[in-house]
Amino acid sequence: MIKSFTVQNFKSILNLTLDFSYSEGKAPNGYEEMETLPFLELVKNKKKPIRLVPCMALYGANAAGKSNIIYALYTLKTIIYNGIENLYTPNKLNYKYETTTFILEIYIKNILYKYELQYNNTAIINEILSVDNKKIYSINSGILEAKKIATKTYDTKKLKEIYQVECCNADKMQQKTFLHIIAKNYAGLNKFIYDFAAYINLNVQILGHPDFPVIAGLDMLEKYCGQDKQQAFNNIVNILRKFDFDITKMKFEEELIAENIRDGLNKQNINGELFVRDNKLYTNKIYSYHKDINNNEVEFDFRKEESLGTNILAGLLGPILATLHLGSVLCIDELERSIHPLVLREIIKMFKSKRYNKNNAQLIFTAHNTDILDDDILRVSEICFTSKNIEDGTVIRKASSFKGIRNVNNFRKKYLHGEFAAIPYPYI
Repeated sequence: MIKSFTVQNFKSILNLTLDFSYSEGKAPNGYEEMETLPFLELVKNKKKPIRLVPCMALYGANAAGKSNIIYALYTLKTIIYNGIENLYTPNKLNYKYETTTFILEIYIKNILYKYELQYNNTAIINEILSVDNKKIYSINSGILEAKKIATKTYDTKKLKEIYQVECCNADKMQQKTFLHIIAKNYAGLNKFIYDFAAYINLNVQILGHPDFPVIAGLDMLEKYCGQDKQQAFNNIVNILRKFDFDITKMKFEEELIAENIRDGLNKQNINGELFVRDNKLYTNKIYSYHKDINNNEVEFDFRKEESLGTNILAGLLGPILATLHLGSVLCIDELERSIHPLVLREIIKMFKSKRYNKNNAQLIFTAHNTDILDDDILRVSEICFTSKNIEDGTVIRKASSFKGIRNVNNFRKKYLHGEFAAIPYPYI
């Protein structure tokens, strides 16, 4: 679970921290018997409990920087596995900082990991991994300190060689993260490094937009949750039908087109949507069925004949179900796109429900739809408002930080009246 994410000098952001702590003081009365989750509790310690929120909704005007927060997390994940090439995008209107910095705090099996990365257009400047406030390794301007992970086989001298050869270019500038190189090529060297890298890869999923193919969701459920394609498809259909669509049943067909991508792309008249897995080319077709006026089932091409909203929702259900199963983190930009507010509410409720969210999964999303602010589904610790100015860049405030705001308040009315300073002021 994410505890906090700090971003400095990235696109519209100058310096902000997204804090996932439950920030409402004591727990609600009788919360252990409640059907909904007011928070995710890692350690039930009466004196100092660790409580994080299951949902984080980011509201704000267009161009306020909501999406940049999601994209910053995506960029950090990309750098960890692919290096910094072409990924330096600082604030172009305020030159306060000369580098970009990301700091991510995550709990993995009740252990707090803190990963810090600072870079510019040419090199990674600092890279630090800490576990429960103790440094596992650190890199500062090309100087590696890794005594705590050194062994007889891989002593500090050998680790420095690995760093210089595998992380740096010919000019001795660090281009790739030490975290990924060690986790990938020397997996048995240090458990903390491997576990953190694996968690980021598997358990932090980021959708830049909600147009997620159904087949990709099936692959996630098959790969990460041990479900075969048909079982995964059935699970998605079962949830989809609960959202009050008049679909009686659905059918999924998959066909291997070619053992090699290049050979397959030369084929003509391929029926269905193409996708690649293990360098092989496949096509798949999804059919939905509705009752006609005479109560007969009629077949529909799901992608072509069902609505955009139905397709989007079906695509999202794969990542959602995988996230809930794994107890991982799912980030979605513009979650409400083409989705009815009541359906949006039910998606959020899945992460707030003790029945569905049994493994401490988290949902982070940006939205403009204010209908869910009328409900009591999101608490003051789970709603953030973003705004932007040239001096401070994108700034963010939790609803809980505003004086006099409680869970019984009507957030929507207050938000639209400008009390949270995170709305546009159009004038035509």
